[in-house]
Amino acid sequence: MPTSAPRLRNHSISVRLGGVFVLCGALIGAAFAADTVTQHRADRTDAKIVKIQQAQQIADDLLIRINDITGWQGLYLADAAAYGIAKGMSADDYNIQGFATSRKGIEKMYADMDRSVMTAAERKVIDRTEANFQQFFDADAALRVDLQQHGLRALAGVMDSINGGTAGEAWSATYDAAADYRKLIDKRLATMKKTQASDLSTGRHIVQLTLLLAVLLTVALLVLVARSIIRPVRRLVDVVQVAATGRLDVRAEDEGRDEVSQMGAALNGLLDGLATSMRDLDAEARSLSAASERLTGVSDQMSQSAASSANQAQLVAESADLVSSNVHTVAKGTEEMAASIQEIARSAAEAAGTAAQAVGAAEATSVTIARLGSSSAQIGDVVKLITSIAEQTNLLALNATIEAARAGETGKGFAVVANEVKELASKTARATEDISRQIEAIQADTGQAVTAINEISEVIGHINASQTTIASAVEQQTATTNHMGRNVGQAASGSSNIAEAVSGVAKAANESHAAAGSTSEAAVELARTAGTMQALVGRFSY
Repeated sequence: MPTSAPRLRNHSISVRLGGVFVLCGALIGAAFAADTVTQHRADRTDAKIVKIQQAQQIADDLLIRINDITGWQGLYLADAAAYGIAKGMSADDYNIQGFATSRKGIEKMYADMDRSVMTAAERKVIDRTEANFQQFFDADAALRVDLQQHGLRALAGVMDSINGGTAGEAWSATYDAAADYRKLIDKRLATMKKTQASDLSTGRHIVQLTLLLAVLLTVALLVLVARSIIRPVRRLVDVVQVAATGRLDVRAEDEGRDEVSQMGAALNGLLDGLATSMRDLDAEARSLSAASERLTGVSDQMSQSAASSANQAQLVAESADLVSSNVHTVAKGTEEMAASIQEIARSAAEAAGTAAQAVGAAEATSVTIARLGSSSAQIGDVVKLITSIAEQTNLLALNATIEAARAGETGKGFAVVANEVKELASKTARATEDISRQIEAIQADTGQAVTAINEISEVIGHINASQTTIASAVEQQTATTNHMGRNVGQAASGSSNIAEAVSGVAKAANESHAAAGSTSEAAVELARTAGTMQALVGRFSY
């Protein structure tokens, strides 16, 4: 039994079950064949029994006719005794005719008998009965001749012959032989029925044994086939149950070529694939966990950098706003300085006109000395104003230089302009100092104007030249101031753009900080997912 299971597993389940059913069908077919043979033999025996029973009827009829013939013999002798020999022995006598008819029937019976169905003993006995009948008929004929010849005197001898003589012995021998024939037939019929019963019993036993063998063999083969199926299936179920607990290192038996072996091979392939997938998934989970840790570190660093950038950008934005405010202030001061310089230009033009008038009216100097003093006082005020404007311009240029230094690369051009403004302011200051000294000289010499009229023309010429220089300087200062105003305006616009850009940078830095926070949260979630994956994979052993 143990060695047959692997051999059975080399065949498919359908082949195994088909073999069992074919063998069972063959045995059942053999049982039906045996039953058919037995029934056929029984039918043939029945046919023989029918013939034997027909022979029994013939034997019974023969016995009846034997008894009947002796009755007709006694009746025609009684007629001969009662009515005389002539009447009793006449051919038309009823009893003589009955005897003749009975004899013909017996002779016909012997002629119609089928001796081929008889045994040798039966044929021998039936032949003996026929011979004895012939002796009886011969004795009867002799009795008739004796009666016809001797009349009633021979009746006593005839009766003796019938009762114990030749005729009687022939009849008794015939009857005994017919009775023996009947016994032989009865014996053969009994033997035939016994044989038939034995054949039927043997056939039934053969059928029963064949069916029992078919049932037992079928059950045994089914048990064997069932074991060859159930045991591997149970082992397959055990493997599946163990694999369900997470152990992917178990394998099912896949030896053989049946369906269960194919299922085992398929399950092994599935477990191999799952184990490979779990190993790959574990490696990917570990890589994902490491990547999430690195991502967490990077997101933290990025968050810190973004926060620092936001703070720096905020400071730069505040500085840019301050620079923009200062630049706007410088621009406004530059506009005011331009207006003052224009006023200086007008004053210088007026001074030039006054000097010309002084040259033309030198002889009227005494009259206009007072006006000259007043004009000198006004010029002193203007000079003070120019000095104040120069100082403010110098201060603004200094502030612009400082703000340009704070602005870095973007303030270099503005620093150059501020330096130029500073130099112009210095020149203006020096010029105003000269004017102040000259006005002080004029005021000092006003008292001596009368005595220095001759020197006035020369001095006024000098003043005229100075005023020309001042006018030229004022014109140059005006052009420079206008250029500086344009540059300062552009610087103001640029500083505003810088402030807006820095504010955008600060906003972007804040957004980067928020994004870094989201990235950190995503990294934490990724790490949690990686941990969950590792925990799930850790449930399996492969």
